[in-house]
Amino acid sequence: MKLSELLIIIQDEKKSEDYLRSVGILKTFSNCPRCNGTSLGMIRGDRWKCYKCKTEWTRRKDSILSLVRIKYSEFLLCLKFFELELTAEEVSKQLNINYKTVKELYRLFRTAMGGNKVILTKVFKGTLRKTSEKIGINLIDNKYYFDLENAGQTNIAVIEMNRSRISTSAAVYEASIKIIQTTRVKTLFDLPPSFQRFVRFTKEKLFKFRGTDRQFLNLYLKEIEFRFNHQEVDIYGCLEQLISSKF
Repeated sequence: MKLSELLIIIQDEKKSEDYLRSVGILKTFSNCPRCNGTSLGMIRGDRWKCYKCKTEWTRRKDSILSLVRIKYSEFLLCLKFFELELTAEEVSKQLNINYKTVKELYRLFRTAMGGNKVILTKVFKGTLRKTSEKIGINLIDNKYYFDLENAGQTNIAVIEMNRSRISTSAAVYEASIKIIQTTRVKTLFDLPPSFQRFVRFTKEKLFKFRGTDRQFLNLYLKEIEFRFNHQEVDIYGCLEQLISSKF
């Protein structure tokens, strides 16, 4: 979605809510989630009630918006700024939203990108100042994927990623990536030309992320993977689909 199109929607909270329901991010209930009754009504402005079993629930039930306290229009803007790769700190200042709220939203966006819960639990080894890890890379249907669980014979290549804090800065890291193994091809020269572009893309993005927590580094890698594989499509629309199916 273009920013000019989004600006029309976010002028009104009702329009923002209707849009979020139309793309499935906000869930629409035609039946009571408890008794499956159809006698529903709105009470106290932002809550639904089943008049059969008296159950109540918010309009944000079972959605990503139930996890953060933020306006519908602000959520749409945060999603757009995430697509444009503004940092959580920059978005917090621009929209005057609590930094922790924006940071949590970004974490949820990256979780939707990552998909697999097993992958998301991986914690990289090392100290706060230095992280080193061997990571497998797979090529499937002309798209590249990090294999964060295994680095072995099933991968097209294995890289060693070293990430250390720059001595003159408290928050900026530099990353070096070395190809240490090619498994499904004989030599480095047999790798597709797009592989080197993927490695360069990864190094550039890792530097931009700067002071990321080691325990969340896997989420950033999955974001890099997603952005590289979706350079020719509308990332905003893809994220809407992922969020609506994930949460």
